[in-house]
Amino acid sequence: MSAISQDLQKTAGRRTLLFAIAVAILGISAYIYFEPSLFGSQDTCIAAHALDYGVTPQQLTRDASYQSELVAALSSCSGMTP
Repeated sequence: MSAISQDLQKTAGRRTLLFAIAVAILGISAYIYFEPSLFGSQDTCIAAHALDYGVTPQQLTRDASYQSELVAALSSCSGMTP
């Protein structure tokens, strides 16, 4: 194998590695950027359920006496049924 061919293989391997690293960084960045919006929709959903129960969202999430209602609300918000 010639020296030029070996250099091309090394260069291609390095470019592939750099591309894979860039894709991974981009994916992590996108996840971090979009993650807060997921929590925002859950907060809105919990607030709506709290309104249905006649309590504040803080009461629903912090008061132990509303634990079963909170479980039902979280299940509903995440798309699962209790």
